[in-house]
Amino acid sequence: MSSVAPDCMNPKAVPQLHGVDGIRLAMAMTDTHQLSVGEGSEAVIVQLPPQARGVFPLIDGRNTVADLAARLEVRGVDAAQFEGVWRAMVATLAPLGLLSVSLPLS
Repeated sequence: MSSVAPDCMNPKAVPQLHGVDGIRLAMAMTDTHQLSVGEGSEAVIVQLPPQARGVFPLIDGRNTVADLAARLEVRGVDAAQFEGVWRAMVATLAPLGLLSVSLPLS
């Protein structure tokens, strides 16, 4: 068993949010694309790409990275732009335990 996390750009990888749903996260983002993570004195403010607001509601533990990219492409976000947004989201939120990406067992 490997302890290495899967590549966040693997099309088959399934992102999951921990402790909150995507709609709440999207609504919690400020107009300047910041998000407060944690509570009280433990809270940290993180900066996210503007497109994160549209990605959060799609993260449901079933949609794959390929599903997210396809849905955003319909909204005018091309593959290169999605990759930049997605990598930034994972790099920002995974270390805080809010987002993880895993490969299906089968």
